[in-house]
Amino acid sequence: MERGELWWAQFDDKRPVVLLSGGAGPEFRAVQIVAPATPVEKQGFLLMSGEQAVDADERRRVVEAAGPDVRAIGIEVFFGAQEGLAEDGVVRVALPLDGKIFCTWMLSLGGEYLIERIGVLSPAKRRELDVAMELSGAE
Repeated sequence: MERGELWWAQFDDKRPVVLLSGGAGPEFRAVQIVAPATPVEKQGFLLMSGEQAVDADERRRVVEAAGPDVRAIGIEVFFGAQEGLAEDGVVRVALPLDGKIFCTWMLSLGGEYLIERIGVLSPAKRRELDVAMELSGAE
């Protein structure tokens, strides 16, 4: 089990996660893959893609274009068939803004909760995730 792998994890139900730590365990840091935010959920929030977040100039342009009424800023790193998922999903993280956090789904779990390996991130997708986690203050 290595950083950047996608796994099905069994919590209250079966959910996809991306490992943020690897090795022999006994616990792993992971973040859940969730559904992309809907237009209603995005109201008042700025969500940029992982691709936009990787480029510091693009990140700045997106934030400046959003204007002063944005309540929070976040990043959605998209995952889909290329990563082994049947349905599209995202890792969504919030960037610190006045002490408010939109949403994150980071957790620690034991190896017994990881039930099936889905796939592994490409270097480009792993870079998007690393930048998003770093900007959120989680890494």
